[in-house]
Amino acid sequence: MSFSKLKQIHVIIIGAFLCVVAVVGVFMLLIKPKQAALQAAQARIDKASPVGNQAAENQAIADLNKAILEVSNTQKNLNVEMAKRMPDLSFTRRDLGMLQLWHEQIDTLGPLLEKFAKDKNIKVLSAKFSIPAPPANPNDAIFDQDVLVFPLGVVQVKGSFKDLMSNITRWNNCRRLVMVSSPALVGTSPNLVASYGLTCYIFPVAKGGDKIQMAGTGTADASGGGMPSGMPAGSPAGM
Repeated sequence: MSFSKLKQIHVIIIGAFLCVVAVVGVFMLLIKPKQAALQAAQARIDKASPVGNQAAENQAIADLNKAILEVSNTQKNLNVEMAKRMPDLSFTRRDLGMLQLWHEQIDTLGPLLEKFAKDKNIKVLSAKFSIPAPPANPNDAIFDQDVLVFPLGVVQVKGSFKDLMSNITRWNNCRRLVMVSSPALVGTSPNLVASYGLTCYIFPVAKGGDKIQMAGTGTADASGGGMPSGMPAGSPAGM
């Protein structure tokens, strides 16, 4: 499955399996069964109503109302968690969306992660993040994706087993949606060394709108050449 096809639920299932983003994962994993319960209750209503089974219909209606409330509450909780962890990126206007993505990748994401990686309870041996350069073309395919995926690099930390596990689960509190890979442990407690990779997932508010006609081409060029007319100088293409 390509990353462009990943939906929020797929990413969270992967993350939950690897002990990551527990709070968000709980709400996401709960939505699907609650929606299934809602659909099942509606099906029972549709089945009971034509044959005049009032008791079954009444029970199904009660189950339906309960399921609607549970789906609504779970979605609200999920929305709250996602609002905490997602930058407000909309690519409906590709040129403006590209500027927003530049700001996120260049000014926000790196400093945020470096600051969060500092953990007073363990010794951080290495936490150097490598964030890909943002695109210099508003017609780039990244603006048409459901989810943006940024491999960040590897973190290496040293401490007791308990403190290392706390360090890993601590990423649940990061202000970005970060997945931790399965950690590799060497040594003995309290001098264990854990190494794990980090990947950041960002879900845009809206995917790319109409492609922009590129200056000097006469077409909406998605190959990477040129900048749209009226864009400011200083693109990150050479980063």
